[in-house]
Amino acid sequence: MRQWRVTCGGSTGIGISVRRVADSVAVVAVRGEIDSSNSDPLFDALLAALPETTRVIADLSDVTFCGSSGLRTLLLVSEECADRGTGFLLVPSPVVRRAVEVCRLGQVLRLAAADDTVTKLLTGLS
Repeated sequence: MRQWRVTCGGSTGIGISVRRVADSVAVVAVRGEIDSSNSDPLFDALLAALPETTRVIADLSDVTFCGSSGLRTLLLVSEECADRGTGFLLVPSPVVRRAVEVCRLGQVLRLAAADDTVTKLLTGLS
């Protein structure tokens, strides 16, 4: 399992942890607030998870704020995944889920069910 952590600056900073949990699955866990000051490093971390994966799970369950820059980043990564044939699934916090719903992005961004966790999703892969 390959894993690395990134701490980004910005107004409050975010923590990003990327790990491979199976041969072709990467989990990118994010915590904190996603805004214009740190959405670029998030984009870079999500893109770095793509090589040699068939599925990327973005664990946003510990995200406390997601501004329009964060949503834009998720949309861009979703498009890149679609171009590569890579699955992209968000495990959102209530804040992220609400932002996606308010902006009517649920048809574009695939969200896990409200009661799903990364552990539950990975157990289902076996």
